[in-house]
Amino acid sequence: MTNILAIETSSVHCSIGLSKNKEIYSMHSQEENSHGKLIFGFIKDLLKKSQLEKEDIDLIALSVGPGSFTGLRVGCSVAQGLAFGLKKKILPLSSLNILAQNVFLDGEAEHLYIVKEAHMNDLYVGKFARKHNDLAYPLIDDRAIKKTELEKFFSSDRKAVICCDCHEHFKNLSSNVLISRDQHVEGLLHLANYLEDIDSKLKNADEVYPTYLSGDDQWKKVR
Repeated sequence: MTNILAIETSSVHCSIGLSKNKEIYSMHSQEENSHGKLIFGFIKDLLKKSQLEKEDIDLIALSVGPGSFTGLRVGCSVAQGLAFGLKKKILPLSSLNILAQNVFLDGEAEHLYIVKEAHMNDLYVGKFARKHNDLAYPLIDDRAIKKTELEKFFSSDRKAVICCDCHEHFKNLSSNVLISRDQHVEGLLHLANYLEDIDSKLKNADEVYPTYLSGDDQWKKVR
């Protein structure tokens, strides 16, 4: 794929990117919970900067969660609308995978857990390994666990590198804790540019929806 529009709205900030022949353009909001107000302006500005028209977009890469309920709804709706109108496919990717990708691009860790605050007493958890082209490869399915299950979850991996936005939960679990930055679109674009067998991962617009996780015994996905 040559020209990729990327939409990352799984956090309280809006992050939009465009890859033109793997040259990256991106915009990130500082204002919280303003996805609906900002997203179309960001896309318009990025198309102008890259000297592309929306018809030049070959693929839409989308962060489908887990994350902000409102942000995911906005991002998914915009991606679906563009995909329908332009007759293009969507590449849906996990927000935890995207954050892991950003960490691998910035650092030297080879294996990594991503842990993010969810709702109520839940935490979102994913585990990733660095692969060819520095790609973040998922080792487990994204899941939600109760905060009370955290010590048991990490009991066999005390030396794990953990990237999280909830540092206080890890005081006695690991000394290798990184404070996560906000969800930025660069990791999503890297995955979209370098994933192998990408065609098998593409979806039609009506096949894409946000992923919400609920912390129960089955770690079920709730849609």
